[in-house]
Amino acid sequence: MLKDIKITRKFPLIMIVFALISAIATSAIVFINTKDSMIKEAQDKLTALLESRKSSLQQYFNTIRHDVQFHAQSPLVINALQHFSDAWKVLPKDKRHYLQDSYINKNPFPIGKKGAFLNADDGSDYSHTHRQYHPVFSNMIEARSFHDLFLLDPQGNLVYTVNKEQNFATNILTGNLKDTQLAQIFKNINNHPQTATMHYTDFIQYKTPVSFIGISVFDSEHQYLGVLIFQLPIEPLNKIMQVTAGMGDSGETYLVGRDQLMRSDSRFLKDHSVLTTKVDTYSVQAALAGNSGIGIINDYRNIPVFSAYTTIDFLQTRWAMIVEVDKSEVLQPIYSISNFLMISGLLITIAISLFGYLLASDIARPIAVMTTIIKRLSKNDLDVNISVDDRKDEVGEMANAMVTLKQNAIEQALLKKQLEYMTEHDILTGINTRGYALEQLDNLIKQAGQTASKLVLMFIDIDNFKQINDIHGHHIGDDILCRVANELKMCIREGDVLARIGGDEFIIILPNIKQIDHSRHIANKIIKAVHSSLPNLDGSNKLTLSIGLSIYPDDATSAPSLLKSADSAMYTVKREGKNNFGYWVQTT
Repeated sequence: MLKDIKITRKFPLIMIVFALISAIATSAIVFINTKDSMIKEAQDKLTALLESRKSSLQQYFNTIRHDVQFHAQSPLVINALQHFSDAWKVLPKDKRHYLQDSYINKNPFPIGKKGAFLNADDGSDYSHTHRQYHPVFSNMIEARSFHDLFLLDPQGNLVYTVNKEQNFATNILTGNLKDTQLAQIFKNINNHPQTATMHYTDFIQYKTPVSFIGISVFDSEHQYLGVLIFQLPIEPLNKIMQVTAGMGDSGETYLVGRDQLMRSDSRFLKDHSVLTTKVDTYSVQAALAGNSGIGIINDYRNIPVFSAYTTIDFLQTRWAMIVEVDKSEVLQPIYSISNFLMISGLLITIAISLFGYLLASDIARPIAVMTTIIKRLSKNDLDVNISVDDRKDEVGEMANAMVTLKQNAIEQALLKKQLEYMTEHDILTGINTRGYALEQLDNLIKQAGQTASKLVLMFIDIDNFKQINDIHGHHIGDDILCRVANELKMCIREGDVLARIGGDEFIIILPNIKQIDHSRHIANKIIKAVHSSLPNLDGSNKLTLSIGLSIYPDDATSAPSLLKSADSAMYTVKREGKNNFGYWVQTT
């Protein structure tokens, strides 16, 4: 083979071929492994974000459900409905005209602010009742971000609303509201009034997108009095769904109803997309069918995305929850690595070619030796010893070229290890990533199950951290995160696992907890250490920590459930004042 080609040309040619094979094979292996790892990490991150948003939304709905049930059974609402109904009966015959004239037409406040009017100075029982209850109901809907509150008697008379819009004092069974969702929810409740049974209607386009939730009201003697209905705005859902932490430049989370129209505004559309933007994708169809998963699809903008989906059910309504990030953003690091491997392989090939063309005579014996070495190097045998007689001619230079080849292969192997390290460690703080920590949590739960020991999971969030980035910039925020990570590392025990799982969120896994008080001691230690180490920045609230704890196997027996319980406990601490810790407590 190649008998007619001079050895001074044939040998460099053979070297180049083997070098290309080695470089391509090594680059391909590194690229494939890195690509799979990065895609898996991106999918895990999307799934975690999906679960986090779902948990937040379910918590919001549970809060609404609890509030509605509580208010329907409260003496305040019961007495108010009785008093408004009694006052309604003694009003003049044209009750609607009388009340609308008194509380809308003669209301000194502008449209949209009519609810600020305390009462009409007409001496009526209705105005006296309005003065008594209206301030309380106004504060109630403002505190819970409700849009409006309706009280209706069993005949369908809208005897009270907070905001005094044009539907006030009408009969929703016979008036212009009779074909609306408000009328339908009243009929559903009024036809079969039951204690603690709630009805909900999906969002509709009113002046803004709104939905309704209602419940029947009974007095202390179980006599049916009428219906309490809250009008819910879209803003709380948008606030939950439009959290951008961990979403990158192209990620977003949104809801879609059974009609395939959005139920939260898109991050990327200038105009409101609720009830106007249709999303007919595989993810939406699968989620509305009750399935969860992740895949690569074209989104509603016809852009390829990684799409994670699941189902959200609230009373009689089902939505699809979607978390998506552009495919190009997920694969961008992979493209960068691919370019690096191609350039490094090209440089190696050029270097070997230059050395090969300098080979001289008297190379028969060294060629045989070096051929064997090349074959071993082509198989990634990096333990091969390159031993060629010390010489200054072309053979010596070829030996040096092989040393360079080996070193490059070793560096590529080290690069692979570094990439594997990067998948397990957070780039900013140097502590573990979410994916690695959850994998360790699974393993530690199995060990705890085998040894019948307890394990505690801490979910840590920095209070008021958003102000730091907004006021002082992300470089200050990054410095704060590194400080917190360092303090956390100094507070935990050997064998504990610390990880950063989100923008300002951390978890700590405490295995082999013999007494729960040990975890309490560690939580106290963390709060004191971090509180004293963080600076007071002008214009910002003092940075503190909120810590939620969950216990295996007392609270949960799986990693996702344990993480969800700790997250829920953390949010409870935040609601109760922050700068503290608390254990997860199951609610009914």
